[in-house]
Amino acid sequence: MQYEPLYKIFYKNNEAYEKTYQRRFDNEFTQHYNFTIGEHQAFLVINLEILNLITNIISLDKRLLKAIRRLPNIALFQFTRKCIVDEIQLTNEIEGVHSTRKEIRELIEDKTENRKSKRLYGLVQKYLMLSQRQKIELKSCQDIRKLYDEFVLAEIKEDNPDNVPDGEIFRKDIVEVVSPSQKVIHKGMYPETKIITAMTAALDVLNGDKQNYLVNLAVFHYMFGYIHPFYDGNGRMARFISSYLLTQQLEPIVGFGLSNTIKNKMKKYYEMFKETNDSKNKGDLTPFVIGFLQFIEESIEFLCTTIEAKVEQYNFYKEKIGKITEDKNLQTILVVLLKNALFDDEEISVRGLVEISRLSPTTVRTYLKKIPKELLVNNRSGKMNLFSLNLDVLGHQ
Repeated sequence: MQYEPLYKIFYKNNEAYEKTYQRRFDNEFTQHYNFTIGEHQAFLVINLEILNLITNIISLDKRLLKAIRRLPNIALFQFTRKCIVDEIQLTNEIEGVHSTRKEIRELIEDKTENRKSKRLYGLVQKYLMLSQRQKIELKSCQDIRKLYDEFVLAEIKEDNPDNVPDGEIFRKDIVEVVSPSQKVIHKGMYPETKIITAMTAALDVLNGDKQNYLVNLAVFHYMFGYIHPFYDGNGRMARFISSYLLTQQLEPIVGFGLSNTIKNKMKKYYEMFKETNDSKNKGDLTPFVIGFLQFIEESIEFLCTTIEAKVEQYNFYKEKIGKITEDKNLQTILVVLLKNALFDDEEISVRGLVEISRLSPTTVRTYLKKIPKELLVNNRSGKMNLFSLNLDVLGHQ
C-alpha cells in the first residue's frame, strides 16, 4: 500500500489526519531525529515500501557488478569517465551553472600543475576521487566547510564574491531559495548558531547505524537542503555528498548517475522538498526518503540496462570485425575504435590509439589508411585528426 503524505490527508479528513500523525509518530518502527522542521520533530516510519526499495537497490547493485565484469577494462574506464563528465555537467546545470563537456574533459585529462588554477578544478578533482573510493571526512561542521572550500569555493568567488561564506563556519546572514519565477519557496536556517546545531544533528544521522546507510543518506540529503548552510552551492554539495556515500557502499559507478536521474525528475525532486517542508506534513520524512530511494533505484537500473546493452553491442560488432579481416594489427585498431565508439563520448586521436593498442605511431597510421573510408570517420580539431567508427556501416558488414 502506497504511503500517503500527511499534508494530503489534512485536506481529506482533519480528524483522521491527527490520528494518522500520532499513530505514525508513536509507531514502534518509527525513527525520531534530533532535528526540527518548522515546529515539528522530524521522524521516519521504516515501512515495507522502504525495505523493499533497499532490497531492490542491493539486488540491482549485484546485477550491475555482474554486468561490469563483462566489460573490457579499458571500456569500463572509458564509460566511467563519460559518466563522471555527465554527472559534473548535470549537477552544474541543475543549479544554472554553465559548464561544457570539453572543459570538464580537459581538466580530467590534464596532468600539469597549470590545471589547478582553472575553473571547476576542485569540483572535477572531487568527483575523480569518488571513482577511486578515496575517503572524505564528514564528521563535523568543519569537515563540511573544508569540503565546500575544496569543492566549489573557487567557482562561488568567481561567479559572485558576495556569496562567499562569511560566518564562523557557514553563512551569518539570511538566505532565501527562490523558484525560477522568483517566488520564495524556502528560507534557510538562521542564525549561524542554529545552522551549526542542525548540521551537527544531520551529521549524527549520517554517521549513525551503518546498516541503514541508504536511509541515512536520504535523510541527510533532505536535512542539508533544509538547513541550506551556504549562500550558494548547497545543491551541488548535497548531491556530491550523496554520490560519495553511494560510491563507498555500492559499485563506484553508481555515484555518477544520481544527477542524471534528478535532472530528469526535477519537478518531483523540488516537490519532495516542498512537501516535506510543509507545516501540515508535521516533520514526516517518510515520503522524501521513499522518493530519494526511488531515484537511487532508477539510477542503478539505468546503468544496468545501459551496460548490458553495450556489452551485447560490443560482442556483436567485435564478431563483425573478425569477419572483415584476419590481420591482427588491423583487428586491434578496429576493436579500440569500437570500444571508443560504444563506451566513450569523444572521438579518439592517433595518440589515444597508440596508448590503448600499444602499437607504434607508424603502425597505427599505416593501418588507419587500410580501413575503408565509409567505415572510418575522420574529423579535425585544430591541428589534430580525430577518428571514430561508423557503427551503422560496421553493422551491415
